[in-house]
Amino acid sequence: MQFLMLTYSSEEGAAHYESQSSEEQARDRQRHTDWFAEHTGAIRGGHELSWPRIGGTIREFGAPRVLDGPFIESKEMLGGVIVLEAGSLEDALEIAATWPALEIYPGSRVDVIAVAGS
Repeated sequence: MQFLMLTYSSEEGAAHYESQSSEEQARDRQRHTDWFAEHTGAIRGGHELSWPRIGGTIREFGAPRVLDGPFIESKEMLGGVIVLEAGSLEDALEIAATWPALEIYPGSRVDVIAVAGS
């Protein structure tokens, strides 16, 4: 089965990262690189999202309208999408629970959602 692993960061987590030395930031990036290497057999794709946000939102209010962006007032931001292949939801959750940001950055979150028809 395939699952989307949605990674979220918070304003508090971003501030924590920005307050770190360049050596600490490099160490944290390496932990994420190591995570991807460890789970390469389960990863089928994914993308880190741009920062600052570049995008837009289309909604229908009688007629479709393009809005300035997907920028609701929020203290949490979608940071990336990873496609996982796992035998079950439990297996996918087990992989997602090891996402390094959950230990490193305050307010981090991961959602795991099954892909329809997979």
